[in-house]
Amino acid sequence: MAGIPFILKGFLIGIIAAIPVGPVLMMTLQKSVSDGRKAGFSSGLGGTAVDTICAIVSAFTITGIGAFVDAHSTTISLIGGLFIMFVGVNMFRTRIPRERRKKSYSPKNFVKTFTMGLSNPAALAVMLALFATFGMDMREQPAWVPVLAIIALATGSALYWYSISRAAAHFGDRFNFKVLVIINKVAAVGIFIFGLILFIKGIAH
Repeated sequence: MAGIPFILKGFLIGIIAAIPVGPVLMMTLQKSVSDGRKAGFSSGLGGTAVDTICAIVSAFTITGIGAFVDAHSTTISLIGGLFIMFVGVNMFRTRIPRERRKKSYSPKNFVKTFTMGLSNPAALAVMLALFATFGMDMREQPAWVPVLAIIALATGSALYWYSISRAAAHFGDRFNFKVLVIINKVAAVGIFIFGLILFIKGIAH
């Protein structure tokens, strides 16, 4: 079937798009280590949702949205940078209980990483670049091809975050309280720095 290569490439793009180090990764690792696999995976799924939205824009060439993001990239960077810095400060001030309790899936974690992902104007640019690199021009394909390709992309992204959160939670079970505190602080500082860089880019734009 002619559409299968697009579906396979979509799955691969989903994994590749999730790999870059950023605030979503930092938060997913921190939540996985401190609160368990399910809480961490909730954070990762926020990144998957952002990637899926960017993939829909890329696949169906909704140029109006891309033009809007380009035209308002400064405002998005400034507001997004401030939000990410706020998340970092809030995480830094959060006290980790001495008795580690594994939490369930968290809509709050999902919303935070989803908002952080949307706050980065580069997210759409990266997805567009990946689609171009992999030759994902599906305009002449049957309607079911882009739909399944995007589902495959979301599946690849979700699988990546599941693997990351599971591995981080596994190692987190072996850490003592002091190590967990250090990991939380380092992740918080990392998120704050990402937000600061995005904010500075908005000012310099």
